[in-house]
Amino acid sequence: MDGPDRPLKILVMSEGWQSALACIQSLGGKGHHIYTLAGAEVSINSRSSHVRGVAKFAGSRDLDSRAGFIMKLVAESGLDLVIPIRDVDARIVARCRKSSGDGERFVVGEEEAVELATSRNRTVELCRSLGIATPRTGFATLENAAAACERIGYPCYLKVSGTTASRGVFRLESEADLRAPLDVLARNAEFQIQEAVEGELVGVTGFCRDGALLAGFAFRSLRGTALGGTSPHAAIVEDPGLLDALGRIAQALNWTGGIDLDFIATPDGGHVLLEINPRLSGTTIFGLKRGVDLPAGYLPWARSASDLACPPENAEATGFVSLVEEARSFAKGGAETLAQAVAFRREHACVDNAFWDDPGYSRALFQMIQRIRLATAEAGNPA
Repeated sequence: MDGPDRPLKILVMSEGWQSALACIQSLGGKGHHIYTLAGAEVSINSRSSHVRGVAKFAGSRDLDSRAGFIMKLVAESGLDLVIPIRDVDARIVARCRKSSGDGERFVVGEEEAVELATSRNRTVELCRSLGIATPRTGFATLENAAAACERIGYPCYLKVSGTTASRGVFRLESEADLRAPLDVLARNAEFQIQEAVEGELVGVTGFCRDGALLAGFAFRSLRGTALGGTSPHAAIVEDPGLLDALGRIAQALNWTGGIDLDFIATPDGGHVLLEINPRLSGTTIFGLKRGVDLPAGYLPWARSASDLACPPENAEATGFVSLVEEARSFAKGGAETLAQAVAFRREHACVDNAFWDDPGYSRALFQMIQRIRLATAEAGNPA
């Protein structure tokens, strides 16, 4: 791989996610040639003027087949870099790294580190060893799940390993709620029972090389507005303790690549960790707009915090708006969510996920929001 003067051919996986958009804008804006990997439908992110082609997975869905598909795509297309976006992408890219021994093209932690990060039980064990607080947790089986719930106390959560965000998480108000999730779990499924901790969702995301945290930032989601892991609104959080926790976990995992931690902020001012995500947060665009360019860490010559700095749109921004998710929240919540959004924008100096110097993406973004607003109006929603 040549030096920084040569444009790289970069594959951004799971292109519909917000962190994929951050990678497209950051690296495409630097002149690199961006290709994306899509699911059944191609999102507005791939309409970006930076995107030169879109591929789709072919073949079976098992890990070895997916890794083989990526390796073949890399060889046939001459790709220099593959960026994982979802947790499953991290597992695929880690398998490619292991098979090829190429840690510059496949930038992710070792396969064992990825498996630890995606195991909710092993995450709790790691945090206990590092002195990082987690909610009270019991590791459970199908046979002892009811007893574990009684020990933790209701309400509580059943959380299945290998799932992310709200997927595989079941809130249990009483033993009657336990039947439905247990009926669909495999006998050897790894899961835990965890106490319900009330508070705001706080995230901290960063980029690491060989266990060292190069740069990162923390943020909180506006309560009750997150949709499928992406919140329409986020506010910056200035807490060195969150970056310290991220750095300690990165060191313990000897992590390379993007990483993201989800916390709950407790009423006493503390934080308890919910999960480790072995990839960048969907709110990475917020950092990019403030001058923290985490996607630049994937470039092979990025080795220090200065390599992850960029000209900010607004270095003092305290709020972030994800425009499509905000429009969808209006459609779902009507006047109440509209009032929340207005209050949030009044309270914060905001940036958003518009990139007006990218005509392809800008047109697609405008058209998407217009479609959502028209559908909302037709449904008679006052938002």
